[in-house]
Amino acid sequence: MKLLIDTDPGTDDAVAIMVALANFDKKEIVGITTVAGNVPVEVGTKNALRILEFTGREEIPVYEGCSKPMVRELVTAEWVHGTDGLNNLDIPTTTLQKQELSAVDFITQVLEESKEKITIGILGPMTNIGTVIKNNPALVEKIEKIVFMGGSALRGNTTPVAEFNTYVDPEAAKIVLNSGVEIYMLGLDVTNKSLTTKSRKEKLIKINNKASNAMLHLMTFLDDLPLVKEKYPDGTPVHDLLVSVFLIDPSIFSYKIVNVEVEVDSELTLGQTVVDSLGISERKPNVNWIYDLDSDKVYSILFDSAKKLN
Repeated sequence: MKLLIDTDPGTDDAVAIMVALANFDKKEIVGITTVAGNVPVEVGTKNALRILEFTGREEIPVYEGCSKPMVRELVTAEWVHGTDGLNNLDIPTTTLQKQELSAVDFITQVLEESKEKITIGILGPMTNIGTVIKNNPALVEKIEKIVFMGGSALRGNTTPVAEFNTYVDPEAAKIVLNSGVEIYMLGLDVTNKSLTTKSRKEKLIKINNKASNAMLHLMTFLDDLPLVKEKYPDGTPVHDLLVSVFLIDPSIFSYKIVNVEVEVDSELTLGQTVVDSLGISERKPNVNWIYDLDSDKVYSILFDSAKKLN
């Protein structure tokens, strides 16, 4: 596999990146590209670099991407992730530097020049990838598949119907989902089935190395907030983690190909992903909608990854 990680780090992004780093080597990860979303892109870029140095993976290049959505003003989620994006995770600042090439230019270049097709894991808004496809539609032939965290068939987490990543840049999501690429969608329907329960926290605590301790912080910092306790009494989800886990072992998940459309016009339902799981619309299926998983196996991969990063 040749893997590109597109991300807006972000606490759950950081966990997802760490798990990917534990399971894919430098020959497989062609680069990390950052995008505005959870935090401004400059903050996300610094976080990507910090994670690479913290895990000893300094050889992976980081390219800074789009600072705002394709046609809208940026909405961030710093109230969730903190102004630093990692909720004051105690890891050192970094001396690593981002690459001079922009993320959009790098993605374009790597797709044009790679002899192998590229798999793209998207952990944030789809602005970078949507821009590349809009500017160079023929490059979709060089993409093996796209696995993304975003959307929902049932309810949202930013509006009643819209999940954060698709809400931030619905136009980009619409371009990507209708690009003809083989796409796998990990929405709230499935991420909310994989929770950081008390027993899973205890297992992370027992591993007790720098990676597991960092993961524990990133995965549990909101646990004591009354709003979070009310919504997730049994533990919180780590949404973006599932992208990395799917790339490692897709057999853990259940999915079917359906039509998914993104709402870009309605103020009321902006960013909603309309998942036609029953085929009612008779529109052409375009997305592998992931609707179930083996949560224990997800966390088994997480624990193994933490041990590998020691």
